[in-house]
This record gives sequence, C-alpha cells and structure tokens, in this order.
Amino acid sequence: MPYSLHGDDLVEGSRLLKKSPLFRNCTDSQLEKIASGMEKRHYPAGIDLLSQGQESVEAFFVASGSIIRLREMDGVQHQMDSRHGRFACGSLHLQRKEPAFATARTTTDVEVYALPADHFNGCLTDSNLAQSVVIGLTQELKSVTRSMRTPLLEQKSARAPIPAISIAAAIESFYRSALNAYINWSLTGKSNHLFPNMHIQVPTRVVYINGFKLLRMSFDERIDPAKTSNPALTRLGLAFAPGILMTPVSSLLEATNAGHMNKEPMYTRWLRGLVPRCAREVIFGVGLNQLSDYCEERMPPLIENKALRTALGSMTAGVLSGYFSHVPHNLSTLKLLNPAQSYLELFRSYAARHTIYVPSSIKGTSRDVLATTIACVFPQAVLIRTMQIVGSFVILNGTINGLKGFF
Repeated sequence: MPYSLHGDDLVEGSRLLKKSPLFRNCTDSQLEKIASGMEKRHYPAGIDLLSQGQESVEAFFVASGSIIRLREMDGVQHQMDSRHGRFACGSLHLQRKEPAFATARTTTDVEVYALPADHFNGCLTDSNLAQSVVIGLTQELKSVTRSMRTPLLEQKSARAPIPAISIAAAIESFYRSALNAYINWSLTGKSNHLFPNMHIQVPTRVVYINGFKLLRMSFDERIDPAKTSNPALTRLGLAFAPGILMTPVSSLLEATNAGHMNKEPMYTRWLRGLVPRCAREVIFGVGLNQLSDYCEERMPPLIENKALRTALGSMTAGVLSGYFSHVPHNLSTLKLLNPAQSYLELFRSYAARHTIYVPSSIKGTSRDVLATTIACVFPQAVLIRTMQIVGSFVILNGTINGLKGFF
C-alpha cells in the first residue's frame, strides 16, 4: 500500500529532499509530490539501511541521528566521504534500482524518511519535475568540475594595485618586527625592542613586498615560458627571481633589527648572512606568490567564501614556507648578530644547542649527528618562525585581496 505523508511530516520530508543535490532545483509543489510517497521510520544504531551490492529499492533521508557509508574493497572496509552521505543515501541508484555502491549503517538511533523507487519513478513521468531533477544534477556536476588544479610553477598572478600592496605591507611590518625580535631573543638570549627603527622598517617593507608582487606580475605579462627552449627551467627561474632580487632589501630590514648586537655601520651590517638569507627569500617569495595560490585552489569546494579560501590557502603555504625556510633564516640571523664567526662555526654552535633533546644514553659522534638532525628537522624557534610566516601571508594576501577593489 502506498505511503502518504501529511502535515508536519510532509513539510519535513520536503525539507530533507531539498538538501539533496538531486532535488535542489525542485519547486515546493514538486518536493511535496515526491515527499508524499515517503515513509517516516525509526531505527536503532547498528542497522544497515542499505547493503553494498544489493538492489536499491529505497533511498533514505536522515532527519536526526547519524549514519556512515562503508565500502569493502579487496577485503578491506573503507569509510566513504560523508560530506553528502550523512544526510541521504541511495538516491543516485534509485531510478534504475541499481546495486548499492556502499553499505549505509546507522551509528546512532536515527529518524529517516524512506523514498521508494517505484514512487520516485512515477514522479519522474512529470516532465517538469524530471527537468528540475536534471538541472539539479547538472548544477552538482558543474560544482565538481570547477575544481582548479594549476601546477605550482604555472600559477598566474592576479591584479594587485600598488596602494593595496603598500597598505598591506605597512600593516604586516609591525607584526613581522615583533616576531623577529622574539626569534632573535630565542637564538641569542638577548632582548631587543619589538619595533626598532620603524621609520626604516615600514617604507623598506613596503618596497620589499611591492617588489615580490610587481616582479611576479611583470614576469607573467612579459615572459611566456612555453615559448622558451626549456619551459620547466624558465618557470623555476621566474619563481625564484623575486626572492633573489629582493634579498638586498630584506638584508636592510634584518640589519635594522640587529643593532643591539652588531655595532657595524648599516652599509656593512646588511651584508652579513647574505647567502642563507637569499635562500630564505626564495622560499618566502614562492610561498607568498605561487604556493599561496596553489593551496587556495585546492581548498575544498564547500568553502565558497573568497576571503576564507585566501586565508586558509595562505595559512597552509605559510606553514610549509616557515618550516623549510627556518634553518636558512637562523643561519642568516646568527651571521648577522655574530659577524666574526664563520658559517661552519655558527652551524656547529647552533646544532650543539639541540643536544639537550638527545637522550643522555647516546654518546660520542652519534650524539652530535642526532643533535644536528634535530637542528635541521625540528629547529629551534621553528614554531615562532612558522607563526610569523603564516601571519604575514594571511595579512598580506588577505589585505591585498580585500582592498584591490577600491583601487
């Protein structure tokens, strides 16, 4: 005997149908027509609503409680993506009563609305309703096929007006300066002002960040790697170039933070630590430019807000850039603060600080090797450095994207 929902149950059934991509485009009257043939049921935890491989004669829409979808492959049970399956199961196999792709199992007591295949197919004889279902499926397919997957070194820059870049850089310079002072203190044990020489730092940082963004835009506009004899090498060179070219500006910024230990004049001080700083700037530049865009592209489609996608992409890129740039950053800082020592002496001293993390039972050369490994894999102040880069990327990319519409 056909089921027939009425009153509040009919409203609830229609609401649950509307949450499914299959029925998202249906009108209220069409939803009520489909929902009228549903049955409201209750099941305890641990019941299989659908079994993998068995004919799908009903679809289930969850009003309360939770379900999981499980698929067995090669004798191993896998849990399916629950972003859509937690609300409904079986709807995509209903029209032809196809075998269920996965088992749908209740994990709590549930209240579900069951939609019989025969009733659903009867509703599809209404051409307008069938068209609404097709449109809903088409919209879902479009959202899936819109995912972007541009390779890292083929990322192209978006428009970034100089005023927006400059405002972002000015704001970020205070954040960066405070974190830099903390990192220097953790490396040397000597404190310094959080915001030293900001009359130099702010304009220099503005030039520095503008350099990264404008160089990238200029390269994208003027150079097509595909037309060169070695496109891959050209793309790599273009990604590295802003960091290399902006290293002198970065060196001036670092020198303003080092006056409490390095008393050399500024025209000499900025040269200390230049080589590892160049490596750090390359990593920073690729992270700020290509990697941030790469990570933003790969944010889940469910995150539709542009500002949130930018922030999450920048945070992800910041974590990676902060980690991989940390050892070069430490070496450049130590050289800047201790110009009389060689890089080898500085690295040995730096690695030796990590012996406190080596078990006392390990002696001799093995102890030194393990300490050096820790210094490279989990270096001192890595969390602070990573937090600094994450914050910088979020502030810079977020502010630029937020302000560029005004210029």
